[in-house]
Amino acid sequence: MLQKNDLVLLLSEMQEQGVNVEKELAIVLTSPSIPLNILKLINDNRPLPVTQFYERVRKNHNEKKSDLYKNIMKEINEIDKILTTLSAFVLQVNLFARYLDEKDLQMFYKHSRVEEITRILNNYYKTYDLTSCIKILRLIKSDILAFETINGRRD
Repeated sequence: MLQKNDLVLLLSEMQEQGVNVEKELAIVLTSPSIPLNILKLINDNRPLPVTQFYERVRKNHNEKKSDLYKNIMKEINEIDKILTTLSAFVLQVNLFARYLDEKDLQMFYKHSRVEEITRILNNYYKTYDLTSCIKILRLIKSDILAFETINGRRD
């Protein structure tokens, strides 16, 4: 997910392009959380690759090509499905990343939580503790819900 410094960086890029974002920068710097309305403003002016990625995952689900979206959103509890869902997610992130330019790649990996997921999967194969796997799936679900909210798909 995006962090405050990511928002400041993206707002600063918008400011360099002539968009007046002084008020939004002040809100981000003083707010304890990430304001969804500012995330929406950024995404409306500069579509974020992670938003496009989640739209693609949802579209693949709607076209019956993939169960990834459904498995994330319904919070599965079966060990094999949890592991395959996280692994499939990492694979889809990497497949999507092939189409990004170098400038967006690092931020996309960070926002999609791929490093966290691979670390958690690695830890699972050492400890066989599913707790972190379930937690990261819930975080991914929260990310999807946040991005669907800013895209107007949810209230």
